[in-house]
Amino acid sequence: MTLVVKEQVPLYQYTTLKVGGTAKYFIEVNSMEDLEKAGQFASQTALPFLVIGGGSNLLVSNKGYDGVVIYNQLKGREFISNSDGSTTLVCQAGEILDEVVAECVGRNLWGLENLSSIPGTVGATPVQNVGAYGVEVADIIVGVDTYNVENNSKIFLSRRDCKFGYRDSFFKKAEGKNYIITAVHFRLENKSNPKINYTDLLKYFGNHNPTQSEIRNAIINIRAKKFPNWREVGTAGSFFKNPIITKHEAEILLVRFPELPTYETADGQIKVSLGYILDKVCNLKGYREGSVGLYTEQALVLVNYKEQNSDEIKNFVDKIIEKVFAKTKIKITPEVCFVN
Repeated sequence: MTLVVKEQVPLYQYTTLKVGGTAKYFIEVNSMEDLEKAGQFASQTALPFLVIGGGSNLLVSNKGYDGVVIYNQLKGREFISNSDGSTTLVCQAGEILDEVVAECVGRNLWGLENLSSIPGTVGATPVQNVGAYGVEVADIIVGVDTYNVENNSKIFLSRRDCKFGYRDSFFKKAEGKNYIITAVHFRLENKSNPKINYTDLLKYFGNHNPTQSEIRNAIINIRAKKFPNWREVGTAGSFFKNPIITKHEAEILLVRFPELPTYETADGQIKVSLGYILDKVCNLKGYREGSVGLYTEQALVLVNYKEQNSDEIKNFVDKIIEKVFAKTKIKITPEVCFVN
């Protein structure tokens, strides 16, 4: 089958922020054969490549992308029963994450339910180590199938190989840039295993021991109140990472802001709630300049009310970073990936 290579395709149509100029080349891949041909095309043209799925974590410049955009539409799900009573889900990268979560809940397979209602595709989840409501995909990923464009090879990477960190992974580092995720292997539990220690879920359920469906429905309802509908306005969900600082820095902050929520990380550092800082310390919830603002219900969420305004968004983001630093001496960083 001949590979279809399109030119000058507007990328704002493929991102939830609804921003982005044209791609020099644009290739939709629906099979491994397509993907290999797309990788070879990128190598032959000596151009950089960008893989997109749901486009829910990208800010693409109005100038567009002077390279090859590979639109990953690989589909397929396989559920494999294991001898230890767990189930392995091998899910192709182009599958819609929330549809996969819904099927897992329908099958009473535990592990992904806390990631309900997150936009985007499965292939993006290991890249960002996507997490919500007390669960990160690193907790349940066994490994990932990848295609290495540089040497035209298929490689399985274990969870350890993925080098997961907070909203970070091997795929965001220089050595991982030539790897395209083709499928993700999740380890799911057949027995009830609710994770409801996250503050919002504790408040929602109280002393009630919820079913898996109740957890999914609760998260859908909570997110609907905190996040705008990405189908109606431009948004990428939580735009910034929660900062991680030293214990000493946290102690100084807590003297000034004693109600600031803090969480100790595995390596002994302190993660602080940026949502609280933006809202209660900087009074930025609902703050807006022009067609860009922070959401009225959740200050971590940036909302874009106009297409094709990447420079305006970047300028707004820089101002928010400056305002937080002025109040707290913390340099915050975007969770969203910038594509120039």
